[in-house]
This record gives sequence, structure tokens and C-alpha cells, in this order.
Amino acid sequence: MKFIVFGLGTFGASLSIQLVQLGHEVIGVDHKLETVDKYKHAITQGIALDSTSKEAVEQLPLKDVDAAVVGIGENEGATIMTTALLKQIGVERIICRVTSPIQKIVLEAMDIHEFVHPEAYSAERLALKLDLPGVIDSFQINSDYRLLEVGVPERYINLSINNLNLANRYRLVLVSILKKVNKKNIFGNDKSELQVMGIVPPETILKKDDVLLLFGAPRDLEDFITG
Repeated sequence: MKFIVFGLGTFGASLSIQLVQLGHEVIGVDHKLETVDKYKHAITQGIALDSTSKEAVEQLPLKDVDAAVVGIGENEGATIMTTALLKQIGVERIICRVTSPIQKIVLEAMDIHEFVHPEAYSAERLALKLDLPGVIDSFQINSDYRLLEVGVPERYINLSINNLNLANRYRLVLVSILKKVNKKNIFGNDKSELQVMGIVPPETILKKDDVLLLFGAPRDLEDFITG
């Protein structure tokens, strides 16, 4: 897959390098030329530009990327401006690093739904999340096992848990299901949250917006996701 990462500070650089090591293409963007030069041999491509400039951002190959990560550090204004430009240009998947509750509220009002909290969310964890399509979150248990939050593959929508036959077919364990519930933020706009279902009865029917919490080996998880 192809990603573009805005901000090559500690978090953005680490994320970019790990995504490249996982086999993906990464364009790293930073306003400092010396920062871009520092990482240009570790990522697919580095570009120095002001991401708050519409004219500059429009020159980037945004139509070709699977996701844009706004990983700018403490400059909240730059994060909001960059995100606004990406939304205006039509980038479908935008993941924003947030450093304050107010910043997150503003971004939610811009219809952003994926966030990274750097104090609790490592670049390695985000890289594992982006490594496979449909993954909501990823936790590395050890080198052999992961815990994934993943959307229900289309082929399993409206089927029961029994139909998945996870243990025998994929060698996976279903820990729980997260159900989407709608709430309103302080601006009165609708936003969705995931709530854990707990122990899942085998006759449970899977719905389109359900998120599965799965435990297993990376290869087995990939087989389940990609079919």
C-alpha cells in the first residue's frame, strides 16, 4: 500500500520507516529540508514543503495513496490547516495525531474519525494497524501473535459466528465484538463510538459496522482478512 506522512518528527519518522520495513511505499513530508534529507534514504520519497499551503499540497500525489497521516507535532494550527486541505482535496482516509482535547473536537467537527494519541499510541502500533486492510487497531503481543480490531469482511456480513469456524479454518480466537453506537459531540454533530459486547454467543449475527477483536498469528489474521 501507499501512504503519505506529514511531519517527520520522532513519531512521523518512526512510523514512516516501519511502514517501509513492512513493505509499503511512504512519502514523508516536512517543512524542514534538513529533516527530509535526514530520512530520504530510509523511506520511499521525502518532500520538503509547507503543508498549510494549498498550492503546495495540491502538487502531491494524494489520489494515489491509501491513507494520509498528519503526524505534525505540537503545532496544532498546522495540523488543523493540513487536515482541512486534505479534506478539501478529497483524500478519503485521514489519520490525525492529536495533542489536546480541543484539537480533537475541532477535527471531529471536520468529520475526522481516526486519531493517534502519541502519549498512548506508538508509531509501531499504528504501522501494524496500517499493514493490513480493514484493521481498526493492532496490538503486538509478541513476535508470534497479534490482537487485532478488524471490520467484518464483506463475505461474512449477516452470517453467524458459527459460520466463521474461526478456530478450525483460521486458527484464530474471537475475543469479543465491538458494536458501533451513535452519540453527539458538544457541537451537536453525530459521532460514532465502539462499545465492547463482552462474551459473544455463537449464534450472534454479524452486522456491517461490527468490529471483531481477534487473537492469532499474523499470517492467519492476514488469511482471514484477505480471504
